[in-house]
Amino acid sequence: MDGRVLVIGAGLGGLTLAHALVRAGVDVRVYEADDGTGDRFQGYRIGLAPPGLEALRAALPERLYALAEATGGWLTGPGLLFDERLTELSRDHEGPPQGALATDRQVLRRILLGGLGGRVAYGRRLVDFAEDAGGVTACFADGTESRGEVLVGADGGNSAVRRRLVPEVGLADADLCGAMGRTTLTERFLRLVPGRGTMVRGPGITLMLGPMRFGREPSTAAAELAPGLDLPYRDDYVRWVLLVPPGHPAATAAEDARDLVLELIDGWHPDLLDLVRSSDMSAVGRSKVLDRPMPPWPVGRVTLLGDAAHLTLASGGNGANTAMQDAVRLSARLAEAFEGERDLASALGEYQRDLLERGNAAVEVGKRAAKRFVPSNTANRGEATL
Repeated sequence: MDGRVLVIGAGLGGLTLAHALVRAGVDVRVYEADDGTGDRFQGYRIGLAPPGLEALRAALPERLYALAEATGGWLTGPGLLFDERLTELSRDHEGPPQGALATDRQVLRRILLGGLGGRVAYGRRLVDFAEDAGGVTACFADGTESRGEVLVGADGGNSAVRRRLVPEVGLADADLCGAMGRTTLTERFLRLVPGRGTMVRGPGITLMLGPMRFGREPSTAAAELAPGLDLPYRDDYVRWVLLVPPGHPAATAAEDARDLVLELIDGWHPDLLDLVRSSDMSAVGRSKVLDRPMPPWPVGRVTLLGDAAHLTLASGGNGANTAMQDAVRLSARLAEAFEGERDLASALGEYQRDLLERGNAAVEVGKRAAKRFVPSNTANRGEATL
């Protein structure tokens, strides 16, 4: 069986899939709605646990995996829990696992774009697709079409592919609002994040801090390990995220994100206030928090991957890890079908069953974590209910 795989979406999962397919000798094209002129905002630091790292290693050429590992920072040390005055409540709260690799999302995406060249097309927003006995046709907003054997929706939580494949499944509002930012890591702010992560629990709100200490500065490392690949210069930083619970005024307020956070944490320890005040304003954003488990869908030539299939709350810390595992497992099943070892329907059916089992479990992990991260106004903050 010969043919091409069409991947909709050039995020972390879609690009991991593209690399895995190239490595397996399968023809692949990636179509991205963005115009490709800059890095889209999707957050900052992500933690890759061993399963995610194993998937990344299986997909990437050796030099690109080496660059991803070299620019990341291994997460070790305690997970700290403080109150808003920086009184220590616990040194063992749940957070990124020991031995996870912290990576900068934009840097990792640039690495994943390396080596794919003309296989990635920008400015191609999917508006429809059509399946028939011989393949699937993707239709884009610019009037162009592409034909392949299989189409994979890797286009994120608001997936255009999912909306057409299973229109009855919508997003679930998690009744949370998140504001986030990035602040250059100084000696003063390093004291807030000496380990793998810090949670600051105030009255009814939680501020989460994560260090991004690059093993090697990305642009310098790329020049040595992957000449020709352009990575941005990055200083070490603290990624901060503030979550508020249902009914909190911040869930609907439209103020500037940094000013809103400063208002919410007024009266907290000066180091925390200055951390937020010192944020790079180009790197501050806010958004509603959504999730969605996924029921089975009819197996055909169209399938889903990552957040398009199982949108998880960031509090679970497993979205990127799960998407990368999806990518490597889907690549293996497609390679089996394209090599004639099995028929396409059975390959995609097996992938879907595995995807839903792992993905929906990840959604539940995120929900449980969100309950720990966002205290009620009446919670006893001295109890580490994490």
